[in-house]
Amino acid sequence: MSNLSYSNIDRWLFELVEGNLSPEQIAQLESFLMQHPELDVDKDMWEMAKVDSHEVVYPNQQKLIKRRPVGIYMSLGFASIAVVISLGFLNFISTQPFGLELDTQVMAVLSENGQTKILNSVVKKSISTNEIQIQSQIDNSHLLGNNNLFNNFSNQTAFISSSILESDIVNVDNFENQNTNLAILENKIVLESLETEKAKEIPNEISSKDFASKSFTSKNVRFVKTDYKMPFSSKLNKMGRSIQRMMDNPVDLKNTKDPYYHVPGMQAMDVNFGAVGTLLATRVQTVSRAQWLGQNNQQITNQISVDGYSYGMRGGIGFQLDQNYYGKGEIVNYNASLIYSPKFSIARNVVLEPSVRFKMGNKRIDTDQILPGSIVEYDRMNPQEFYGNGSAPIGKSLWYKDLGLGLMVNTKWFYVGVQQDNLLRHFDNIYSSDIANPRRIGKHFVATIGTDYESKKENLTVSPYFVYQQKESLSEGWLGFNFRYHLLTMGGAISSNMAPAASIGLKFSHFMIAYNADYTFSQYINGSRLSHQLTLRFLSKPSRIGQRLLNQ
Repeated sequence: MSNLSYSNIDRWLFELVEGNLSPEQIAQLESFLMQHPELDVDKDMWEMAKVDSHEVVYPNQQKLIKRRPVGIYMSLGFASIAVVISLGFLNFISTQPFGLELDTQVMAVLSENGQTKILNSVVKKSISTNEIQIQSQIDNSHLLGNNNLFNNFSNQTAFISSSILESDIVNVDNFENQNTNLAILENKIVLESLETEKAKEIPNEISSKDFASKSFTSKNVRFVKTDYKMPFSSKLNKMGRSIQRMMDNPVDLKNTKDPYYHVPGMQAMDVNFGAVGTLLATRVQTVSRAQWLGQNNQQITNQISVDGYSYGMRGGIGFQLDQNYYGKGEIVNYNASLIYSPKFSIARNVVLEPSVRFKMGNKRIDTDQILPGSIVEYDRMNPQEFYGNGSAPIGKSLWYKDLGLGLMVNTKWFYVGVQQDNLLRHFDNIYSSDIANPRRIGKHFVATIGTDYESKKENLTVSPYFVYQQKESLSEGWLGFNFRYHLLTMGGAISSNMAPAASIGLKFSHFMIAYNADYTFSQYINGSRLSHQLTLRFLSKPSRIGQRLLNQ
């Protein structure tokens, strides 16, 4: 066997259960399992899968052998085949024009000299001569009026000629009106008496819409509906199956759980804390941003983050370190964040990922660089006046801490998430000396939804998304997409404030590099300026234990 490693641990555990390992190999395997305790679950599963064979001896085995009377079965088989062929031949003959007679009951309403009469007849359609023979069975109790013209028709036969089509014979909408006239599309009904009277012609026209029937009783007219109304629940189930089949096509909705956003200064863990550990692998990522270079409110931002999945904690855990350098050093901000996101597999294709982030940082101001009364736009779209009352700064350093909560729902087909940061609204009174009413930071709300369309060969992916954020005066939505073909990635987005952004990069299995540019608006300069952003990412191999626990 090959050397023991993660790639062939299943083979070693299989051989252990089967008893094919030597004592030296067993010792080597036990040492490896002690170094990797998360593989104990795999060992237990292999041991549970072992089934010992038990020999069962039946004392009367000769009674299990039963001889079948082959001759009788052959005779019955040939007889069955003959019966089936005969029935098929008779059915074929019965469908020919000279063979079929179909009995139907028809209720006819006749009108003559203002008198209305109801004729209950049995229709026999003879297809061979395109004639329909009606054997009239008149029920005198259904005759209306005083005219006894049809009193002696109990044994008479009526013939309808001139090639009446079957679809023109019967169509009844209403039998309640006694003044309904008998009409058959431009055809004549001839009633021929078999005893004494000659055929009498009734020139009334027939309307297939006014006179028809599928089913009648002899005394009560009853219309039987043949259309089937599907219940609402069945319609919903049918629609659900259609959507499922659509999603299971070779090019379908899919969630790769690895989004890239064009929102200025924000990436996966900034848009939603639940992204921590969702790849079930150790991820190291750096984001560097140069915003509005050459302006007085320019800002250089650097972020490094590390996150992964912990089997012991049953969730993802991450760490972030941010550094912001505003203007020429007027404001410098350092903060560190610890994020935890447990993973709950509530269904086979649905993972619920709540998250919490604790942030702690320090802001320093350089009073020699900022003049009282000047405008500072440290947070985009939120300009602040620096000591506008003319007072002197009361300090140079501000420590702060805050808390954020998030929720991400990852399904097989899409993801959706919401989060709220700065729940404690820490003090941010670096712009004023007002101690009685110090300024507090505003809450930061972010919501996102997205999906991926991946080709069958997995070499092409299109990933649309939408992000909305609100923080104090900043309120905007970003609609964007990412396109990947083999290793090349590119994408774009536009905000509700009509600010464009675009990116291009390369994405490998364990490494990614992406450059992003956006043209965002600044209230300080009252115009839009170009900003640049570079993202690097390193990714390890996914956790096997995490994939099994989360059904991935």
